[in-house]
Order: sequence, then structure tokens, then C-alpha cells
Amino acid sequence: MYQKGACSNKSRERAIKGKARYWAQLLGTCALGVLALSPAGQAQDVPEGAQRFTLDARSGLEWSDNPDLLEDGDSRIVSRTRLDFALERRTAIDTLIFGVGGDIVLGQDTDETIENSDARLRWDRDVGRSRIGVGLTFENTELDSTSFATGVSADSVDFDTFDGGSRRNIGIELDGAVGVDAPLGATYSLTQNRITYDGTDDPSLLDADARDFRFSITGALDRTTSLGLIGSFTEFDEEGPGALDTQSVRLGTEFRSEITPTLTGRLALGWQETEETGAETSRTDGVFVDGELTWTRPNGTAGFVLDSPIDVNGRRTTVQFQRTLEFPRGGFGYSIGASRADGLGARPLFGLNWEYEMPRATFTADLSQTPTTTRDNVETINSVLSLNFNQQLTSRGNLDVLFSIRDGDEEGDDASDTSRIGLDLTYRHDLTQEWDLIGQVSSVRITQDDAEDRNANTLFLGLERRFGWN
Repeated sequence: MYQKGACSNKSRERAIKGKARYWAQLLGTCALGVLALSPAGQAQDVPEGAQRFTLDARSGLEWSDNPDLLEDGDSRIVSRTRLDFALERRTAIDTLIFGVGGDIVLGQDTDETIENSDARLRWDRDVGRSRIGVGLTFENTELDSTSFATGVSADSVDFDTFDGGSRRNIGIELDGAVGVDAPLGATYSLTQNRITYDGTDDPSLLDADARDFRFSITGALDRTTSLGLIGSFTEFDEEGPGALDTQSVRLGTEFRSEITPTLTGRLALGWQETEETGAETSRTDGVFVDGELTWTRPNGTAGFVLDSPIDVNGRRTTVQFQRTLEFPRGGFGYSIGASRADGLGARPLFGLNWEYEMPRATFTADLSQTPTTTRDNVETINSVLSLNFNQQLTSRGNLDVLFSIRDGDEEGDDASDTSRIGLDLTYRHDLTQEWDLIGQVSSVRITQDDAEDRNANTLFLGLERRFGWN
């Protein structure tokens, strides 16, 4: 379905260059990366009221037989150095957090020197019954990542995209509250994001601006009951051929109550209008409702969740039963339900979370499913399954195994299902008190209807360490 563009052609052209200069560059870069990790600075506990600097550094050689996830890709070996710097400053009334990171990749067949870069700045102030926070974020993510799986939410716009290129997101957020823990209070949040794509051939991935504003004003009726006014405005404006602009406005009331000492409830009800503008303009409106009932049980919780919003394709209603269980060595939770959109059949939904602790190992399993409807009114269930096992082999050696599946299951005559299956093995060995030797193996398989399967295997061997200064 997806074809690689100019980026992959450049990689192939560079493959014919001389090897002597290439290996000199690789070994020199690795040496510089290791020397840069000097032992100056030890990780220490942060005294209250102080500020802390940390630097996480990892440097080594990485080999992949198909780094661009092509149907017939070329192998490459590069030096990869990951640096993550963070500053955290805390006082009695405010917190300042700053971080910046990225991969420095050098080698014969690399298109970019800096990959997976990110930066974040967050300031929060909490005084008495009021608080305010401001945040700035920058993320540049490789869409065809083949190694050491990163988490992707099931409602991400590029959930089932494994094309080349990258997504850049620049965002700002403002949130706060007044009347915290008071009989009458209010909360608000405002976010603005600029999303751009570079080097991708997927026509559905368009540059866009996203805005979201939400507020709530809540008053206590008595010790166990509150009533509030809630509202939101969301906007998503695309750019390019076939671009669609979407706006949604919601206004309603929210009721919360502690019905009994073990039963709590919440119900939100109001009016929602959604408009989509493109080649044609469509408008839908109606009553939205969402709520939940939660019982506190001796060994966990149980409850029902209802969500029935209005989107550009009409109403979607989701009902789920959720149960959590607590055990001496972990916990178990599951959810069972169904979702139905206007004009489409009901689809089952399942969720799972299991955590189990052993004397020298831990195991976690997580399954989440999110229903979505495409612009062509195609029903899709996005599923994420991850199984993680961590074993302390010796006093110095640790093994981590992660198996993950991302699956997009479409329904309809022209449905196209896509899945990504990944297996990641990481071994970490404490060489000294400060230095760790790390070895990683990753295998990825992409399957898509009406397209050939794609595979990639990645190996990494290097050193890592965390530096800290108070």
C-alpha cells in the first residue's frame, strides 16, 4: 500500500561509497561517545527544595537488515548515541521541569543525523486553593521505527502507519484550577498542537493544527454530591489535497454522587454539535451522555462505563463492564463491552491488565482496544497487546523480554487490515557501579492486506550510564 520515496533512493546511492572512510567514522564516533560518558557526577538523592540535573547516555553500534521496513530493503550498520538531559527544580509552591533528548546516528546509509528528538518544558505553581501550569513540547518521531518498540496509543492518527518519514509535533498547553477542595471550584485546560509530516508517501497523513479547550465549574450540593457545568471546543484543521476541517462543541452538566460508602456514580449529559468541512460540508448534532458506576469490593473494584458522543459520522455508543482484582503479588483487571456507530454493526471490545511479581522477576500483560471510524465511514478496531517479562538473572545481569502487537482491524468491502508484531530482547549487565553493558535484539514483522509482508531485525551493543547532579 505504501511506497518508499526519495529517502530510500538516497540510502541505496550511498551504499556504493568506500568502506575505509565509513568504518573509520563508525569507530571514531563510538569512541567519542564512550569518552564523553566521563565518570564525573554521581546520581544522588535530591534534597528537598533543591534542583537536579540528570543525563542519560547510551552509545554503541547498531545493525539492521531492513531499517526502512521495505519489501526488499538493504542492511546497514551505524553508530547510535542516545542522550537525554533533564532539569528538575522544586520549591514549596512551584515546579519547573525541562528536558531535551535525541539519537545521534552516524553511518554510511543514514538519511538523518538526529533522530527521535524531543524537548519539553513544564512549569506548575500551586498556591492554596489555586494552581496553574504551562507546558511546551516538541517531538520528532520516526514512523517506520524497527527497533526496541515504543508505545503508541490505540487512538493515534498514525497507529497503523509504517511508512518512511517522520512526524513532528509542536505543542503548548495551559491548565489550571481555582477553588480547589472548596464548595465551588473550576478547572480549565487549553492546548494547541502543530503536526507536520516529512518524507512520508501516505496520502492520509496531512499537516494539521489541533486545538482543544475544556472547562468545568463544579459546586457541592452536600458532603457526597456535586453538580457542575462542563464544556469543550475542539478543532482539527488539515492542509493539503483532500484536507478536512473538523469542529466540535459540547456543553452540558455533570452530576457526581457517593450513593453509598461503596458505590459512586457519575453522569454527564448535554448537547454536542460537530461540523466537517472539505469538498462538502456535513453537520451532526444531538445529545451526548457518558457516565459510570463503580463499586468498591473487598479485593478491588467493579463497574459499568457508558460513553455516547456525537462525531462527524453520527453517534457512537460504547458500553463496558470493568473489574479489577488485587492480589498479594500483583493485580488483575479486565473489561468486556461493545461499541456501535450509526449505520454500522456492533463490535465487541476487550481489555486486560495483569501484573505479577515473583522473587526475582515480574510479568505484565496489557490489552487495549479503541473503536474508530475513518473519513470514509469505515469501522476500525485498533488493538494494542503487550507482554513483558523481566528476570534478574544474577546480581549483575538482567533480561527483559517484550512481545507486542499493534493491529488495525477494518470492517467493510474495501477493508484493509494492518498489523505490527514485534519481539524485543534486552540484556543489561553491570560492569561497574556506574557503567552498564547493554545488548538488544529486535525483530519486527509488518502484515497488510494486498501487500507483501515486511520484516526487519535489529541488533545493538553498547554502554550506558546515568549522571546526576544536585
